Amino acid sequence: MSTTNNNASEESMLLNLLCTPEDEAWRLYARPTWMPVYLRRCFDEHYEAFPVYLDFEDLDRHMNKRGLPFEKQANSFGDVELTARGRSAMELAVWLSRMFASGIVQQDGAQSAGNATGRTG
Repeated sequence: MSTTNNNASEESMLLNLLCTPEDEAWRLYARPTWMPVYLRRCFDEHYEAFPVYLDFEDLDRHMNKRGLPFEKQANSFGDVELTARGRSAMELAVWLSRMFASGIVQQDGAQSAGNATGRTG
């Protein structure tokens, strides 16, 4: 199955990412499954992207606003695994592409890099 198949059936859409913290950014590892072309271009030939600035609170708001389920699991090392299927995978891809495009988080119309990593402490 092609990882860039935009015409994939909703049942076959699975987006799974491992996000590992590195300094103020995140390194993303994508499972080589379905991925829209616009998002695939953000990853290298090994399905890896760095640096990426993520705001997981924004992701929660984005998915909750749309009423879409997804899985977010953190481990004791600070890694975060994101998994979404079907329509949720499409929306996660949209959110990720926005994170790639901006590099920083927009807060109340002003640019801020202060919480761009989505990590606290």
